[in-house]
Amino acid sequence: MQSTTRSTAIAADLRDEILRGQYRCGERLPSERDLADRYGVHRGAVREALKSLEQLGVAEIRPGGARVAPIEEASLDVVEHLINLEDPPDPEIVDQLLEVMSGLFSTAARLCAERANEKQRAEIRSVLNAAKKRGSTQEQITRMHHLVDLCVEASGNLVLKLVRRGVKTDFIEKLHERHPQLMPPYAPNEATFEKLACAIDAKDGDAASNAVSELTLEFRRHAIAAITNERARLSLERMSS
Repeated sequence: MQSTTRSTAIAADLRDEILRGQYRCGERLPSERDLADRYGVHRGAVREALKSLEQLGVAEIRPGGARVAPIEEASLDVVEHLINLEDPPDPEIVDQLLEVMSGLFSTAARLCAERANEKQRAEIRSVLNAAKKRGSTQEQITRMHHLVDLCVEASGNLVLKLVRRGVKTDFIEKLHERHPQLMPPYAPNEATFEKLACAIDAKDGDAASNAVSELTLEFRRHAIAAITNERARLSLERMSS
């Protein structure tokens, strides 16, 4: 158990160093012997750590040692590590993630409008009605997650469900817990929710997709502005201390 814990810690350290650019793509990582000396462990723990990095897709184990792999060839699991690399996170990475999730939600909404059964449409209408009300940031985030999940389920598309699982992350919730002042209560445009509800009731896939694009763009702007402002505030605070 102790060896497993040590290998996990070593893998986390090396993973973050790679993601921060301390090792360039194709560059060789320290040898097993050097890493064992650095962490005061047996080489077996180091070997397990390197295997974990290979499974994540940020390193390749070759004859002669492990080398850094191209980040674009990594698994989707690396996204959450990129988000957690800084606190608050890099707004560009956050925006890219929200952009992907927006595209997924738009596709799910279009398919949902075209394929949902009456029970699913009624449940989505209920969530949309609740989402139009003002509430805490946590309440709005929970509603949005629920709405996306309902649309994905109603789409009947297995691949879309698998992709949703792959990019689903709770980083906004964690961010709100660490910085409660960061995300003020989000008050979306009620008309946009009504557009989505009407589109789903009318089985109009294009209109549903367009409504979701409006909705997610509004949230992206809100989230990125909040994160950017908080990073600027913390930067000034560090400079003045």
